[in-house]
Amino acid sequence: MTARAPLGFVVGLAAIVTGGLAVAEALTWFASRDLTADGPDDGAELVVVLGYRSSPRGRTNVVQRWRTGIALRSVSDHGRLVFTGGPTRGVRSEASVMAEDAVRRGFPADRVVLEEESRTTWENVRNTVDLLRTADTIRFASNTFHARRARRYVIRQAPELAGRLRPARDFVWGERPVLTTFLLVYELVRTRLRPS
Repeated sequence: MTARAPLGFVVGLAAIVTGGLAVAEALTWFASRDLTADGPDDGAELVVVLGYRSSPRGRTNVVQRWRTGIALRSVSDHGRLVFTGGPTRGVRSEASVMAEDAVRRGFPADRVVLEEESRTTWENVRNTVDLLRTADTIRFASNTFHARRARRYVIRQAPELAGRLRPARDFVWGERPVLTTFLLVYELVRTRLRPS
């Protein structure tokens, strides 16, 4: 009896954890498609990479490299990348640091655009909205919930662009289930504390 109790506890705990991760994955998948429109992905495409503070020495960090990676796997052969974010640490802008990383990974420099003034996600959108109007397809590269927030800001600032919003490849099933769960919890807490 005593030997079975710990085994049952472990199996039950594993089932709860697995179920929780599965729910987090499903909710994140839905969020990755929220506020996007169906339609062809042809024509001019812009993938906006949302800024994140650089290291004090102006080098990329893990979050910036992750966002750049999402952009690179989301952009089409004819699309352009728009890197956003001003200099929040040091003298180099977040946009220039991430753009350098993308070019180093092989993305053509002539298809890179920099927006180097913004300091918030709202400003990332506001400062690129005129450029977004030139695109037929618009994607945001960041973690799923941050990208969804940017789409919400587009709809508030330039509602005529809502039909051009498409999902980026910010979510891949089973890619980072623990991180996905953490970001879901963070978003729920953030939304409760600071509704956007």
